[in-house]
Amino acid sequence: MRQEVVTVTAVLDDLVIDDLVATDLARARELAPVASPVLVWADSGRGARPGASPDVPPGARMVDLGAVEEFPLPGVEIEQLVAMLGSVPVADVSGAALVNGVAAWQQVLNMAQAAQAEWVRELEARTPDALRHVPDELSCALVTTRRSAETLLLRAWGAAQHPVLADAWAGGEVDARKVDVILDELGRAGQALSGIEVASVVADAVDRAGTMTGPQLTRHVRAALIAADPAVAEQRRVAERERRGVFLELAPDAMARLIAYLPAAEATAAFTAIDALAGNAGADGDSRTVDQRRADAFADVFTSTLDRQATPDGTPLPTRHGQRVALQVSVAATTLLGLDDAPGHLGSYGPIPAQAARELAQDATWRRVLTDPDTGQVCSVGTRAYRPGADLTRTVQARDVTCTFPGCRQPATRCELDHRIPYDVTRSASDQVHDPQTCEANLHALCKHHHQAKTDGWWTVTYDRTTGVSSWTDRHGITSARHPVPVLVPPEALHHRPPPAPRADRSDPPF
Repeated sequence: MRQEVVTVTAVLDDLVIDDLVATDLARARELAPVASPVLVWADSGRGARPGASPDVPPGARMVDLGAVEEFPLPGVEIEQLVAMLGSVPVADVSGAALVNGVAAWQQVLNMAQAAQAEWVRELEARTPDALRHVPDELSCALVTTRRSAETLLLRAWGAAQHPVLADAWAGGEVDARKVDVILDELGRAGQALSGIEVASVVADAVDRAGTMTGPQLTRHVRAALIAADPAVAEQRRVAERERRGVFLELAPDAMARLIAYLPAAEATAAFTAIDALAGNAGADGDSRTVDQRRADAFADVFTSTLDRQATPDGTPLPTRHGQRVALQVSVAATTLLGLDDAPGHLGSYGPIPAQAARELAQDATWRRVLTDPDTGQVCSVGTRAYRPGADLTRTVQARDVTCTFPGCRQPATRCELDHRIPYDVTRSASDQVHDPQTCEANLHALCKHHHQAKTDGWWTVTYDRTTGVSSWTDRHGITSARHPVPVLVPPEALHHRPPPAPRADRSDPPF
């Protein structure tokens, strides 16, 4: 396109043209791409002054990595920056150049994330009810959680609503974390402000983002929003109370965090009660710290509730799928007998050490579970006192462990049971006897969200009973696999094979 414009210009410069043609020509010159100068690195930190070199092309832009005080570099393209940094011999430059090089690569990462956001926005624009369906597609493509994919979508969409923020991100001036900080604070308080007030807050935040950490920027934007309209703070307090909840966050070594998001008064009251239950000082011979005593007192409140199957005021706990509320622990009989130390499996958590499984099993009601000896996947569950419907439900829940959509971690005990092949009410009773639809092979656990997405036709699923793999295909024809979750690890899988013998070196060393 640039060559065509230049050619036309050369011809028209010698002609008398009317105002309309002159206007079009001026517009063409304005839109014609301008070549950016090539970036060439130097390193004054090694004692050499950067200057002209026979290898430096005319008009090149010199970047002294040994002296640059801050990034991002203004007015550069990501391709230029990558090409320059890729030509730097990392092992030979000064320490200052290394620090500046890391900052330059961060600018590249910021610009790349902003470019990725453009693709996400285009996918969002083409998808009806995008917030509901696009995160599922991205979570499968990126092999990440739906929550992470949803954050990717909301960040891309939100940045586009504020051109100053989008431009700063595209230029590498802010990273995705600070984009999230600004958008999160605006989401909580910005709706009550005028467009001019919001634009002013965003411009100020972008201007200060390069000199503030994420937490500092959060406090600054929050203060700016409150100052813009103090009444917003009270509106936020009332609205945020609706988001209260309790969340389980898994941690290594058979530990977890239980996070309660509560209004400040209720949270303080709960902590005061736990502190009182723990006592101000340990009893004689009690070596636990105060934090350990508080943790134990907190846990005792809920374990005793499960033991009694009733709330503190005596109200019976509700059942799920006809089953009492309880922990589910899977452990091999050989492990219980102390013949091996194979890990057990705690429902809603995952693998736990053998001794932890033995301790949980001491006061448990036992139920026989059959697993595949090769894969550890549940095959069937023995029955004792449950009606047939409860037996089948228990089998599917034990087999699937979680929702069977790729990446979803909702525990199967809190999921709905869905027919992979939709239930056909028109089939005769005799057909149902010989080929039942409500059977283990045709049932799987799905959380409410993914159950509805399948019902609406956004996804189709097939199941290989031999391998236990569920294959999910989206509207674009892209298929993702959800592999079965073994509840018990086969003992041989815990033993590493010896490394292969070193190959004979038949050549001279490469030096």
